[in-house]
Amino acid sequence: MAHIAVVGTGRVGSALAYTLAFQHWVRCLTLTDINEKLARMTAEEICHAMAMNGYDTEIQADGKASEIEGADIIVICAGTARTPGMSRRDLAAKNAGIVKQIVVDTLDNNSHAKYFVITNPVDAMATLAEHVAEGRAEVIGTGTCLETVRFRTVLARELKVQARRIECYVGGEHGESSVPIWSMVSIEGIPLLDYLRAHKIALDFKKCEEYVRNISVAVIEGTGGTRWGPAGAFTEVLHGLVCNTGRVLAFSRSRVFEGIPIPVHVTVPGKIGTQNSFDIWSYITAEEREKIASAAHDIYETYRKIEGTV
Repeated sequence: MAHIAVVGTGRVGSALAYTLAFQHWVRCLTLTDINEKLARMTAEEICHAMAMNGYDTEIQADGKASEIEGADIIVICAGTARTPGMSRRDLAAKNAGIVKQIVVDTLDNNSHAKYFVITNPVDAMATLAEHVAEGRAEVIGTGTCLETVRFRTVLARELKVQARRIECYVGGEHGESSVPIWSMVSIEGIPLLDYLRAHKIALDFKKCEEYVRNISVAVIEGTGGTRWGPAGAFTEVLHGLVCNTGRVLAFSRSRVFEGIPIPVHVTVPGKIGTQNSFDIWSYITAEEREKIASAAHDIYETYRKIEGTV
């Protein structure tokens, strides 16, 4: 069982904390926010929910990230959120200093912790966090795990099957340069194209891709921001990380690409929570690999713009 610290208890952080509180593999949750009262009252409300449902996860709140001690995983959610009309990349300059300071403040008191970066633009921020950690901690990012569950959602609707029967992934960059990996889609183990032929279905591929890339804009316009989708998707990745499940999931880790001077965080779906570095790179098409490499260059350009400013 794990001690997970969530830094930033805004819309996504609070929803994630609530979801984590009801997981059997979470022993303790520490919530921290620049608004200390928000962190403490979020923790208090989660305690009320657990009391009603018979769970006894330890919930605590700290005023500063530097007060976190002994965490197994530090989740970085803090930062400025997107507003209507804003891209994730627009947040880079605002959030870089926040992410850097969180890593600096928590490294010494959490020597065995892994960092799980959520703050947008997540791939550039995870790259920054890894640079700041200087090899002292493992860093992974949420990458395109959210796009992946959105991909599964739209495919389930279009094909009229249960989402759990679909295996699919999105790679590349979270956001503008995400890459739906069509070559790996299967329904109950049947490759997508074979399934479409067998059931005489004409799937609109472009419509599905547009949904994956644009649905977050509609959610932000309708509700003010995403919350429950990220909480569910990120919990699955954290489960894999804590319980060493070895499942193939979409999340970002650093990778070397030709023409980029440093390793950058990009999503190539692979096994989570094991020492095995298996991923699906060799199993996807050349075109998909090319698109993911292009996304890596986009991520580096975002990172490069903020590298010298923090």
